[in-house]
Amino acid sequence: MLLTTAKMLFKHADGRRIVSANPCASIELTALLGKRPSIKRRLMLSTAKLSALFAADLNRENLLTVKVLIGSARLGTAVRSGELRTAKWNQFDFGQDIWKVPTSKTGPGIKIPLTAPVKSWLLELNKLSAGSSHVVPVRGDYKNATASGVRPINPNTIGAAIEFWIIEQKPKVRRFTLHDLRSTAKGHMRALGVPSDILEMCLNHRLPGIEGIYDVHTYFDEHKQALTVW
Repeated sequence: MLLTTAKMLFKHADGRRIVSANPCASIELTALLGKRPSIKRRLMLSTAKLSALFAADLNRENLLTVKVLIGSARLGTAVRSGELRTAKWNQFDFGQDIWKVPTSKTGPGIKIPLTAPVKSWLLELNKLSAGSSHVVPVRGDYKNATASGVRPINPNTIGAAIEFWIIEQKPKVRRFTLHDLRSTAKGHMRALGVPSDILEMCLNHRLPGIEGIYDVHTYFDEHKQALTVW
């Protein structure tokens, strides 16, 4: 951050003729911090480990949220955990079984089909949300009792609940992050024969190159079929 800031500051000064050259222009980050660490490999949880996770002894709301992340937002709809954490009930059309995500990491909003199991978990979460507009609202007397239900759950809550389960109950599941559930979804759906282009659309990834520019098909029906198979 400091190097980037200094480069931009001296670039501005150079443009204003305050300095004759940018002293940071040729400094590389690797010269200061060394070689970049290797990219972390994502995990793919096996069917047995997913079953253990589904049976985890967690608070009911936390477990339902994990199930929706596994069966819906990560593995069934493959959206990102933040998109579920900030979701509101007015985004869901349970009559047509569609979740309308207004914006996503890649930019425009997306329509996600809801499979039957995911819909049932969401409806149970709706009953537990006690009238909150948020799908997973902050719960209990967390810092401010008047804030209960009027804002989404803390972004670390579900991860912390899973970590507590792994440490205390020692299931035969290695540590994983919520983002690993996306790679789990990808691996399992690929094994189930979902075509790679449909799989990328399920994960809300942009198709590469020219194909990504000219392919404007939404793949909603194919997306729904892939999630139904999953």
